[in-house]
Amino acid sequence: MTPEEQQASALVAACAKEASAYILHYADDAGLDRLSFLVSVAAVLASSALAAQPEDQLPNASRHIQNALGLIHCLREAEGADISS
Repeated sequence: MTPEEQQASALVAACAKEASAYILHYADDAGLDRLSFLVSVAAVLASSALAAQPEDQLPNASRHIQNALGLIHCLREAEGADISS
């Protein structure tokens, strides 16, 4: 990963952490299930991001979202492997 990619990744992670805390605060204030609410908001944001893309950029944007979801899935699988070892 290049230094620019590392910096972008760090900014994305920081933004996601702050946004998640804000979203969870809204869920708490409304008395809603925090994790379900967070997933719902994330789905709407992902859909909005795709809808805002020009037609020729949809495949790339979709791949970015799939890669991000795959990363989370892989991290969970790795955690599960550590627990069962």
